[in-house]
Amino acid sequence: MNKTFLTFLVTVGTVIGSGFLSGKEIVVFFSCFGKISFVGVFIAFFLFWGLFRFMLGYGERAVARLKTSKFSNILNILICIVLAAAMFAGSQELIVFTGPVIAVLTIAIIIFLCFYIIKHGLGSLEKANLILVPFMVIVLLISEILLLINGGKQTITIPSNFLSLYYGVLYVILNTANSGVVLAHMGQSLNRKQKARVSFLSALVLGLILLVTNIVLLHSPESFSMDMPLLSLFSGGHKVLMQILILIGCTTTLFSIVFALSNSLRGLIKNEKVVLWLSVIFPFAVSFLGFGKIVAFFYPISSVLGVFLICDLFLLPFFKQAYKKIHSTCKKAK
Repeated sequence: MNKTFLTFLVTVGTVIGSGFLSGKEIVVFFSCFGKISFVGVFIAFFLFWGLFRFMLGYGERAVARLKTSKFSNILNILICIVLAAAMFAGSQELIVFTGPVIAVLTIAIIIFLCFYIIKHGLGSLEKANLILVPFMVIVLLISEILLLINGGKQTITIPSNFLSLYYGVLYVILNTANSGVVLAHMGQSLNRKQKARVSFLSALVLGLILLVTNIVLLHSPESFSMDMPLLSLFSGGHKVLMQILILIGCTTTLFSIVFALSNSLRGLIKNEKVVLWLSVIFPFAVSFLGFGKIVAFFYPISSVLGVFLICDLFLLPFFKQAYKKIHSTCKKAK
């Protein structure tokens, strides 16, 4: 299978989790700011593109930095715990109505698969995303477009707020910080052209989904207060299909997050069994705070932590390398 395509799927699958597919993230970071949120979406596309390209390009240095920097590992652990907890919480909300037996069995399967991903690494992560991500993206876009067509024309009444531009940046930082460790590892096996293609295609797909979802939500502001705003707009069979999509989104993102979390825990803890259990069980315990609360309150905080993580993991090695080149050039000139 083409390495470019597999990396593209993992990148998209890492970002599109329960917060994204349920619409909660989109409401918090974009839709609640009105029409100006479209500018935020536009900014998000270019930031995703640039940061994905940068992270893939400096993957080897970032991985090396992660092995030596306790600061980066601690930051990544905190961010991953929040995001993994949200994915677990989202999964629980989606399956709670299926009955206790099916709900417990589903969560048990998800936890088992998390353990499997941690033990078997990137290869298993790529296989998991190969089927799930294309299905998820295609069905989501078709469902949203049909919802817009059937809903008719409506006026967007939410007042514009330029904070959307700031929150759009925070949103990208949160999701790239989350996927940064995975991208750093995957970037080591790609050439320059492959990295360029992956970064552009990933940003394009994410930007398109952000745009369509934002349009849908802005036409239904009554959904903003819901834990899963987008899901609340569907009914009957379409709602069941959306629940399945969100559950898939939870699992694809969760797999990437626990993989990244386990890598950072290994930088602090040498016992592999302890790493394995902490990577899954601790976020699962935190998930009982509730999906809505985690996304609304802890995601913005994680975005700020993501700024420091990206700086320490990617920018610091970049500037160090640039300084060495300048210093070497000056020596030769003398």
